Amino acid sequence: MENDFHGTDDRLEQYALGRLPDFDVPLLEQHLTICAACRERLDGIENFAMGMKEALNTNPRPRPDWFGWLRRPVVSMGLTFAALVVLAGIFSNAGMKFAPTASLQLTAMRGEMPSTLPAREFDLSLVDAPREGGPFRVEVVNASGVRMWSGLAADEHFKVQQRLGPGDYFVRLYAASGKMLREYGFRIRM
Repeated sequence: MENDFHGTDDRLEQYALGRLPDFDVPLLEQHLTICAACRERLDGIENFAMGMKEALNTNPRPRPDWFGWLRRPVVSMGLTFAALVVLAGIFSNAGMKFAPTASLQLTAMRGEMPSTLPAREFDLSLVDAPREGGPFRVEVVNASGVRMWSGLAADEHFKVQQRLGPGDYFVRLYAASGKMLREYGFRIRM
């Protein structure tokens, strides 16, 4: 019976870890009571297992530091510089696309609409605006009739402080009663 269990370190390791099948445990324990060589091998296996557990508990496996390279001064300064260049490009392009102010004289007659380039605001003058009845309610709508801006105008001059993209726009002038008095048009070209 002693020779049945002798040469297998795998069985001793399974026993030490509590993974040996239940039907093999009594036979192995009986063999260990009479075999000093297997007891020594079992002690060595248990000591090794305990050492591994202690090593894992005291030195847990380090997690990968995926963004550790960002903490290097050269990399972080380079990324900061690149971000500043991109932001400067965005803001400088935005400033170049839109002029500060576009001035237009609008007439309520059908025909050729005055045109301008995109701007940050529009200084509008209504040529044939009614002389009395102000202040007027003013709306700027796009070609589809969607309101883009609204405000009040005390007289025939007012500013539309709204960026408008390329397209056709219409300025609607309303009396205090809500009645539309005039409609003017202008075009923003690219």
